[in-house]
Amino acid sequence: MGRVFFTGDLHGDITKLIRFIERFNLTSEDSIVVLGDAALLWRNDKKDFKITLKNWELCSNGVHLYFIDGNHENFKLLNHLPIDENNMGVVSETIHYLRRGQTYTFNNKKVLVCGGADSIDKFRRTEGLTWWADEAISEETIDGISAGHYDYVLTHCCPRSVFENNRVYLITLSNIDQDYVEHQSEDMLEKLKNKITFDHFYFGHYHIDKKLDDNFRCYFNDFEEMK
Repeated sequence: MGRVFFTGDLHGDITKLIRFIERFNLTSEDSIVVLGDAALLWRNDKKDFKITLKNWELCSNGVHLYFIDGNHENFKLLNHLPIDENNMGVVSETIHYLRRGQTYTFNNKKVLVCGGADSIDKFRRTEGLTWWADEAISEETIDGISAGHYDYVLTHCCPRSVFENNRVYLITLSNIDQDYVEHQSEDMLEKLKNKITFDHFYFGHYHIDKKLDDNFRCYFNDFEEMK
């Protein structure tokens, strides 16, 4: 495996990935990891994905794309993907889903993945079409994760204490009444944070690029190479 880069939400649009690949001459040896809300699989009929996949195959230069789940995902489709020998969901030959609660190895780094988040706008959405209850992280998932040390923890939202200590940065949608926003997934990640140790904790979701401290960093448009 060559270089590995992290970035934030796509919401079905791979344009920034293609531009990054072209600008920095990524090849089939390289990989990009999206920290949730890739939303490559969205419509139940997959018509949007067929177009996206064609564009990816034409323009990606063979780069491998990995993504964790966020909250804006079609979990009906994600949960029915075939699973390969690496315990990844297979979307295509070069696109794979890093499953919630699983541990993977990238360039000899131990990487824990725990996607999912609570949609702050789910009251506007329709279950089974634009919102799925599986978005929220369960206590069962956290309980199933082994304690220990991880080089990288990849999530979509962040632990509750990290959110509360950085509300000024992480609340980026002023038209949402925060009194109605649920924090189940952030609470579950707080439990995870207290269960494990780690060097890097990377997440997306909040639509901002911000290094919060030496361990925690939020991604949206930025790319960063695995150290």
